[in-house]
Amino acid sequence: MFEKMKWMVTISIFLIISTIFLFSQLAFAKGKWQIGPHYGSWSLGPIESMIEDLVEDALESEFQGLIEEYLEIIDPDWEYTPDIHFGSGGTNLGLEVRFYPGGEVGSFSIGLAVEKSELELTLDGSIRFELADGSYVQGSANTRLLLEPTSYHLSLRWDLMPSWRLHPYISFGAGIGSLNGVLTYDDVSVEAYDASTTTTVTYPPDQMDLADLLEDAGYPTIPLPILQLNLGFNFRITNYLHVLFDAGIWNGFLVRGGVYLRV
Repeated sequence: MFEKMKWMVTISIFLIISTIFLFSQLAFAKGKWQIGPHYGSWSLGPIESMIEDLVEDALESEFQGLIEEYLEIIDPDWEYTPDIHFGSGGTNLGLEVRFYPGGEVGSFSIGLAVEKSELELTLDGSIRFELADGSYVQGSANTRLLLEPTSYHLSLRWDLMPSWRLHPYISFGAGIGSLNGVLTYDDVSVEAYDASTTTTVTYPPDQMDLADLLEDAGYPTIPLPILQLNLGFNFRITNYLHVLFDAGIWNGFLVRGGVYLRV
């Protein structure tokens, strides 16, 4: 009895695996592959002013604490004058392979991509604390953080009205990249005035690898997670050649286009 049940279970598993394999082969035979490069422009433009405000508030709190701790000066009437400028920009280059299980008129697809990006963040400006007696502390600097991650992405896409020559689509996905970057700073100066003496300290230009910086600060070096959400248009030049253009979220804001071959 036990042997008979064992054979029945074995045969059932074999039939299930065979059925799944058969349907997967039929799906792949019906499906379409799409491959091509894409290139885009990245920035944090819409939220740069918000970041500037956050940096100004953080620097005010930091400088106030340093003045109270090291100079032992507490002045409720001091004046804080920030002049901070934050900027961002970069490029994104990638190669994507995408599979449409439904074939030529299929709506859903799944894609894998490898991408190389250059993402630059800049922060420059000055801050000044002026006390009621005319004494002041001010500092200025220019900093630049350049990230150059190589990342790998999995995305899901839905083409709306795929039979149209020009039709919209929506896609979302996630990826993971290497946290490669260099932090550069120059024109760093600090000046303190106490009504009788002016002292100026200037630091020479320098740069530090981001991984070393995180290690020195006590933070572990971890991969860079990436989230993306894109809205775009697909223009079918021929059944084999498509041009895509989209815009959306990619750890910031990304606008890009690409040319794809569908087979």
